[in-house]
Amino acid sequence: MPDIFTDTNGRPRVLWGTAINTGSARVAEMAGRVGFNIAWIEMEHASAPDLAAAEALCVATEAGGAIPLIRTMGYRREHILQALEVGGRVIVVPMVNHAAAAREIVRWGKFRPLGERGYNTRSRAAGFGIEPMSMERMNEENWLFPQIETLEAVRNLDEIIAVQGLGGLFIGPGDLSCDLGCPGDMTDSRLHEIVCDCIARARAAGLHASILVGPGPLLDAAIAAGADLCIIASDMGAIIKVWREQVSQYIT
Repeated sequence: MPDIFTDTNGRPRVLWGTAINTGSARVAEMAGRVGFNIAWIEMEHASAPDLAAAEALCVATEAGGAIPLIRTMGYRREHILQALEVGGRVIVVPMVNHAAAAREIVRWGKFRPLGERGYNTRSRAAGFGIEPMSMERMNEENWLFPQIETLEAVRNLDEIIAVQGLGGLFIGPGDLSCDLGCPGDMTDSRLHEIVCDCIARARAAGLHASILVGPGPLLDAAIAAGADLCIIASDMGAIIKVWREQVSQYIT
């Protein structure tokens, strides 16, 4: 399977995604059909409340031609292993503040020699065992992203990005803004500086870098700094926007 971060000509590309906050498999499929590269499947905040829901969203995402990304509930073995087993290709792990946690992500997310992922031929990830399973290929086809969303994580960034087996970093500007004392303010200059610095350091270390933020100056700055996986929309946000326009136009 080709590298998701390159186009059909082998050139680097930016992946664009939307969050599936409704938990709807139909919407996840639609996301790919309209042109998004990534569908964000949310387990941390329970939009996908269990593994069965996450698996259905992975199936629908792939049916639409997009790549399933799962944000897990944490970095325990079952969080990471099972997110991979149901079909997550990109795994984002929240609240990773130190290298020890990053090492656990690789430990449970990669097969030997990189990690200690459990051997199982009957998962979706392994094609249900219909064809021989290649652990080397499966290691190459998943991407593990610790989420940097606190000032503690920023202070420990060099140690985190030195962990072998990570695919990149995911920057969480929402919680970072809370830690900075400006919750939800995506215009704060300190936030912009931190986000861009983290992205630049990840890219310099040979890692990919991702962010979830809507269109605006912070997204533009992140892209300029080298972000190559950007979650720029949400299904619920789009619905709310359109419904508000319709309500204001027709309902008094």
